[in-house]
Amino acid sequence: MLPLNELRSATAEMTAPAMLRYLLLEKFPGRCVITSSLRIRSIVVLKMIAEIDRSAPVIFCHASYVYPESVDYRRQVVRLLRLTDVRDAGAGETDILPGDQDHYEEIRSSVWGGGTIETITHLNKSLADFECWISAAYHRPYSNVPTPRLTQEGRLLRVDPLNGWSREEVHAYMARHDLPHHPRIVAPTYHY
Repeated sequence: MLPLNELRSATAEMTAPAMLRYLLLEKFPGRCVITSSLRIRSIVVLKMIAEIDRSAPVIFCHASYVYPESVDYRRQVVRLLRLTDVRDAGAGETDILPGDQDHYEEIRSSVWGGGTIETITHLNKSLADFECWISAAYHRPYSNVPTPRLTQEGRLLRVDPLNGWSREEVHAYMARHDLPHHPRIVAPTYHY
């Protein structure tokens, strides 16, 4: 793998789609994996990925219970974007591989009647064959705090392609590309 600082320098001025193209096709061909949820930011990243490489493996991360609307929405998104390698995070992935660290996504799910359930989806086996992890399972609030888009996590390069994007930018991208919103989420109306 290239040194982290070299990758950060090479991608510093790139847009999110350009950075993803660079990582998927030039630096880590066949060695990138994407983790995703069904959140709006996740769908934006999946659209960008689909325009670059529809065969890139996508691992969906979700809570233990998935609403029927979510199952249908996921099917709709996969079909619309024509993703060809769609997986689910496996069970029993808490064992950390030798020479590595624990890899996981934090998942927050709204509960009918109010409240939130937070779970951890471990990905140690699912990520074992890859070097570049594009993390698009967005379950944390938008932040104005600057953090790097590329970080070293154990033996993996972890990528947050929409780091620094505002809620308005995400919704504008959804609207420009006519991407469907999850049926449980009311899409805001913006004038562009």
